Amino acid sequence: MKQLPVLEPGDKPRKATWYTLTLPGDSPCARVGHSCSYLPPVGNAKTGKVFIVGGADPNRSFSDVHAMDLETRMWTTPEVTSPPPSPRTFHTSSAAIGNQLYVFGGGERGAQPVQDTKLHVFDAKTLTWSQPETLGNPPSPRHGHVIVAAGTKLFIHGGLAGDKFYDDLHCIDISNMKWQKLSPTGAAPAGCAAHSAVAVGNHLYIFGGMTPAGALDTMYQYHTEKQHWTLLKFDSFLPPGRLDHSMCIIPWPVTCASEKEDSNSLTLNHEAEKGDSADKVMSHSGDSHEESQTDTLLCLVFGGMNTEGEIYDDCIVTIVD
Repeated sequence: MKQLPVLEPGDKPRKATWYTLTLPGDSPCARVGHSCSYLPPVGNAKTGKVFIVGGADPNRSFSDVHAMDLETRMWTTPEVTSPPPSPRTFHTSSAAIGNQLYVFGGGERGAQPVQDTKLHVFDAKTLTWSQPETLGNPPSPRHGHVIVAAGTKLFIHGGLAGDKFYDDLHCIDISNMKWQKLSPTGAAPAGCAAHSAVAVGNHLYIFGGMTPAGALDTMYQYHTEKQHWTLLKFDSFLPPGRLDHSMCIIPWPVTCASEKEDSNSLTLNHEAEKGDSADKVMSHSGDSHEESQTDTLLCLVFGGMNTEGEIYDDCIVTIVD
């Protein structure tokens, strides 16, 4: 495996480049099928945290929780007093909007998905599950798909049922609970499963996954308004192809002076960050040569495996527009 460049604390990442993020502390062991989520700051905290939950290796399943503190830049293991959940396989079958977690599909046994096509909603305030009535045709039963929230919409891409890989893209707007199968243009991803997805503003990013030909190392961008796919190109070599990994968006503090040509140096509004989606947290900094605290949005990928059974414990990042 080739070694990616290391992104040190305070470093300013370059566009179109993958980095390794190596932080001290109690980091998660190598695993697959886990979740990776960035949660905004709470209370007096200045920055949020990245949470890695659950997953598995060839010998066992995990229910542990690890946190990457972006203020101290260390891994920690928070004390969780309540019993952990036992969810359906593949954490990529859930997405959050506000205080609600939306779950669709998932694995039952082997390559077979659960046959349930209902949308399940968990309310974090009331601690209750519900199954709202929906309109239109939901996606067919599948697991290993991705579901990602952008605004009030949930997008579902790909997945697997038996030996069939899906390349379709579905959307449901929670304001009217109507399913829609989309017909996007551009360089669409091939049918795949066990990939990952995140949303930034009007863009979705999909990375990795598995096809009948093997593990993928590609990243695609989808414009939710134009309904258009783009295959992204990188100046650096690509990280190893992987599946069953996790991915999220994090703000990366850059303490050095900004440069004029850098259009991705962003000031993070922590009040706005406590809203529902990543597109609410960005505002461009003023003087590009002013020494100030800025944050660059990075796409963070943790773990996963290849099709030969090698499980990764690496943490890689790349800048997103």
